[in-house]
Amino acid sequence: MDQEFIAYIHKVVKEIFSTMVFLEPVQGKPVNRTKDSNNIPPGKKDISGIIGLGGTITASIIVHFEKESALKVTSSMLGTPYAQIDGDVKDAVGEISNMIAGGVKVELAKTGIDLDQSLPIVVSGSDFDTNCLNGDNSVLVPFTIEGSSLFVEFSFKR
Repeated sequence: MDQEFIAYIHKVVKEIFSTMVFLEPVQGKPVNRTKDSNNIPPGKKDISGIIGLGGTITASIIVHFEKESALKVTSSMLGTPYAQIDGDVKDAVGEISNMIAGGVKVELAKTGIDLDQSLPIVVSGSDFDTNCLNGDNSVLVPFTIEGSSLFVEFSFKR
């Protein structure tokens, strides 16, 4: 497991949540998911924001939310209570995913890894898989916000 990637994700999520979301994410124990393992991502996912990265490495960053965490994040960001996943919630998940990917991209650029970033794609529903770089390494970094979960998945090919 690449501790640098985990540190970048932790730093970026903390910064974004303190300045844009106004909620305190608590990091859980990261999980390494490889092509040879069947590790299940930690927590439930109801909606995910997907960002592709290409350049020095090929990568994807996927921010998975359970419904409750997506609603809390959107409500806090927009200052309006949300009870269901709708267009505003999907937009907020896409924007949070975009900000996290952009922050990680900036951190990686400091180490000589230059990347271009795609626009976010948001997927919602139940029982879906988002293994964008099938067969490659993924670092899964779980967080909780006020009792609900989200996790950031960073998949990469060197």
